[in-house]
Amino acid sequence: MAKETLLFQVKTSREWILETFDKVSVEDMTKIPEGFKNNIHWQLGHVAGMMELPTAALTDSKSDDGKRFQKYFGYGTSPDDFDDETPSIEEIKALLEGQVPRLEDITEESLDEDLPREFMGMTKRYEQMSFMILHEALHAGKIQEMSKLIK
Repeated sequence: MAKETLLFQVKTSREWILETFDKVSVEDMTKIPEGFKNNIHWQLGHVAGMMELPTAALTDSKSDDGKRFQKYFGYGTSPDDFDDETPSIEEIKALLEGQVPRLEDITEESLDEDLPREFMGMTKRYEQMSFMILHEALHAGKIQEMSKLIK
């Protein structure tokens, strides 16, 4: 039951995020709207990078995407930190599109596993995943707000 609910929620929030690629040009994704500290490129990378952490843990992925994305899109970073190694919009889109199918193969048992260390008071993988979905939905709203201001 928890798996079905979490997958429904992550699919819904991910649809909101992926709509951005059809509605906002790559050029506009690099603009920082007045009153914001970052741009849509950063927002998308942040969502992808944060969701990659629990996704990789739940799917036993050996990818370095999580670490690479944290370098450029983690808490406290900004587009000022971007360089030639920053994941591109296309790389971010590919990671975002690939995460949900990877999560479809997780088990109920894996969701009930203990986290290696406490995360914001949470101790179970399903708690962390629930928080990441909430986090993603909040950023989906920010992205929508930013895209309206850019146009």
